[in-house]
Amino acid sequence: MVAVPIYLTLHDIYFIGALCLLVLSTIIVFYKEFFLVSLDEEIAEANGIKANTFNLAIIVLAAFSVSLSIKIVGALLIGALMVIPVMTAMQFRRGFGKTIGIAIIISLFSVISGLFISYYLGWASGGTIVLMTLVIFVSSLFLTKND
Repeated sequence: MVAVPIYLTLHDIYFIGALCLLVLSTIIVFYKEFFLVSLDEEIAEANGIKANTFNLAIIVLAAFSVSLSIKIVGALLIGALMVIPVMTAMQFRRGFGKTIGIAIIISLFSVISGLFISYYLGWASGGTIVLMTLVIFVSSLFLTKND
């Protein structure tokens, strides 16, 4: 079987940018609700928040992000970038908002450094990006070991 290269169009980039704005604005506007639903659904319901609605919103935003990103980064990388940076950020034991920020920074650093390394060493970009997230995760285990 011959591998066919997949090229991104300007339309794809605009679509991902719009999705990014949608997800970020949704998180910023409904930060308190997402935090309470993630912490404890019963507390959220007691505060008048419809937990099912916000759970559905999280699922829909994640589904859109995954389905639009498959063409760009592949299924392996999506799974790695959704799980490993969050696990890494949780090692630093900061609050909910800081954990989100740290995970985003780790993801961006992993993608950018992974792309540069893969380009200069001739490695597959997806695997190199996943390798970078794993290196950062293992490093975080050693950095936070004494805490």
